[in-house]
Amino acid sequence: MKQEIIQVPSSDILARAAQFKKDGYRLVQILCTRIPEGYELTYSFDRDYIMTNMRVIVPGEGSVLSVTGQFWYAFVWENEIHDLFGLKVECIAPEVDYGGHFFQLAKETPWHELANAKPPAAAFKVNMRSGLGIDATVKPAAPNTGAAAVKPAVPNTGASAAKPAEGGK
Repeated sequence: MKQEIIQVPSSDILARAAQFKKDGYRLVQILCTRIPEGYELTYSFDRDYIMTNMRVIVPGEGSVLSVTGQFWYAFVWENEIHDLFGLKVECIAPEVDYGGHFFQLAKETPWHELANAKPPAAAFKVNMRSGLGIDATVKPAAPNTGAAAVKPAVPNTGASAAKPAEGGK
């Protein structure tokens, strides 16, 4: 699968979405995350195993226009972004604009504040090996710790493995 990321200004979202639709792409997802500058949105489009990610930076007090005119099902992601992050998504198709009530939340826009954001404690690298399952390697996130990568324990299948309980096979 080929994949690319293109950076575009928020004013180009609708024109780019329309072009992707015209070119036969499907909208795969819209991702939002908080960054110091505001919000980072990633719109992922796919056609024939070619994934193009349109990356948009939106200022903290900014807003974006909805792409439901091109991809109606985008209302799910757009309502989620509005409810969880507090980013204004304008002109969502009226019949599916939940106006901040898509989710029942204990706290309004719980992912809006960047102040309490913490970096992940560890990064995971997963290598898929045919016939062998998943090999997950955990590496400490803190730089210069000198700690070696830690691999998960592998079950003991050798001769010293515990015998099954009486009556077992």
